[in-house]
Amino acid sequence: MIRSMTGFGKADGTVGGTPCTVEVRCVNGRYLEQSCKLPKEWSDKEALIRELVRDRVSRGSISMFIRTEDKAGDSTVRIDMELARRTVESLRMIQSELGLGGSIEISHLINVPAIFQGAADSAEKPDVWPELSALIGSALDALNTMRLREGSELEKDFVSRLDAIATGLQDVENKSALRVPAERERLRERVRQLLVEDAIDEQRLQLEIVLLSEKLDVAEECVRLRSHISYFREMLATKEAVGRKLNFLMQEMNREVNTIGSKTNDAEIGRIVVAMKEELERMREQVQNIE
Repeated sequence: MIRSMTGFGKADGTVGGTPCTVEVRCVNGRYLEQSCKLPKEWSDKEALIRELVRDRVSRGSISMFIRTEDKAGDSTVRIDMELARRTVESLRMIQSELGLGGSIEISHLINVPAIFQGAADSAEKPDVWPELSALIGSALDALNTMRLREGSELEKDFVSRLDAIATGLQDVENKSALRVPAERERLRERVRQLLVEDAIDEQRLQLEIVLLSEKLDVAEECVRLRSHISYFREMLATKEAVGRKLNFLMQEMNREVNTIGSKTNDAEIGRIVVAMKEELERMREQVQNIE
């Protein structure tokens, strides 16, 4: 089953005892492009996160947002009083040695970050990756569920349009089979009108008819187009990422339909070809959304 490149996934949970939310958005993209915004304390996990995404998404522009909620207990600040005393003594020594005036203010101590430490900084931090990766995995699963659902709707649309193109192709083949005899008689009549008083070179006439038949024959194009339609249906049933293959296949199908149109000078066949082109154009637009 095909997957759309667009989708959204979200997961809420707890990581390291902290409430956490992971949101993942995906839009169309030629390749896999990733953007990740996460808390500063988890910045070392970005490479692991990118690898986790690559295991589940093969194409599209991914934006991931990871947010945490601060716990009330985490606001406690530990003050290193010994370091503060040594800092004040050092500042006074500098004043004395250099003959500097002024007083030592609390603002001077604030500029020494090591004096003020969060409560969590004094304890060894546990590895949050098992919980974080599980939460990210849940968000990616939700994303892919949505992309599969949209892919299912796209597949229905593709099948409907492929059926319409296949019906048009059969009509083209049926009408084309009648055109060569009709063109042969039309050519004979034109030659008779041009050479009313002269004898017709039958051998030359037959050669012209053969050349005309080859020019008007669209059998090869019809066979190739039918093969492309069959292959397109096979690709819709696969579990692989087939967006690029389908995009290339659309180009080949469009080429065959254009050739059929250029070889025919029949108004009725021309209308069928135009209808087939319209279906292909709508399919081409939708293929851009496939992973």
